Amino acid sequence: MMTKRQFLVILYLLVGIIPLTAQTFTEQKKSYPVSADGNKYVVSGFTPFSDMQDENIYANALLWIVKNVCPQLREGIAEVNVPAKNFSCDLILASQADSSQKNTYYCKALFQVKDGKLVYYLSNIRIESSAVIMKRITPMEKLQPGKKASHKEIMDDFVQVESQVLNKMFDFIITNQLSPITHWNEININKPVKGMTEDECLLAFGKPQTIQESNGEVQWMYSSSFYLFFKNGHVETIIK
Repeated sequence: MMTKRQFLVILYLLVGIIPLTAQTFTEQKKSYPVSADGNKYVVSGFTPFSDMQDENIYANALLWIVKNVCPQLREGIAEVNVPAKNFSCDLILASQADSSQKNTYYCKALFQVKDGKLVYYLSNIRIESSAVIMKRITPMEKLQPGKKASHKEIMDDFVQVESQVLNKMFDFIITNQLSPITHWNEININKPVKGMTEDECLLAFGKPQTIQESNGEVQWMYSSSFYLFFKNGHVETIIK
């Protein structure tokens, strides 16, 4: 029979192990390298979220882009296809403050959800450098990392930046407590209806330009002719 002391030892070991297995993507510092796709440099792969439904993976991925990439509305998102569970957007990434590089990177990102996996594909990668010789925006395909150390440093810097962004996105997908999404058809055709949640409106229309609250009612203004009024987290009134 297991003694109390043996039980406590096992419990202690388990408590010590669990934090290691529960590390976030960001804590693990997962990296997503650049690879060749024909004559293009891309970042491609997939991340499984086996305990989540495809609809929730897709909603959280798109929601993260709306909250972190779009300055307002759906700016920066090129295409959203709800039935196919994919979307594309334009990413603008900057070298980290402690990096020796001082670059801005531009790329096209395509995301698709299928069978519990989020597939990502970053392409059309371009570099805007602070270096005198590279004032112009340069396609990554112009780099020769195998021959020039400075080019390898630029590519490594890009990998560090885009990996950080992807890790934050993946962490959000796992941790965000998504409100129930029941208006997928309306989200797909960008149609506001009473009863939509704030998350559903963010997915359908992006970030509002202004948010105001008064007497328990929240007003989102998208334009001078489009307003949403929420009560208890659901759309109560629509002006459009």
